[in-house]
Amino acid sequence: MTTGPEQYRVTFDRIGRRGGRDGSTAPDPIVRSFGGDKLADSIAMYARPFIASRAFEVVVDMDKMNGFIVAGFRTAGTFTIEALAGDAR
Repeated sequence: MTTGPEQYRVTFDRIGRRGGRDGSTAPDPIVRSFGGDKLADSIAMYARPFIASRAFEVVVDMDKMNGFIVAGFRTAGTFTIEALAGDAR
């Protein structure tokens, strides 16, 4: 029996100035079926509207199951990654 790719839920503590900062509600979690660089790219596309800076980078640590977003020399967001069992959208 072949199983599909593992799914991950990314839960944000905050993203940039518009998502979860200064008491505002953090962005909704997202679910993706890939890890590593593709997951980082997906998070970057999702985070774009929340970040004022044009240039930013998403760092994903699949060993620690967390990551962060860097814009300039500052942290522009943090998140945790959770592996999901089955299709838990």
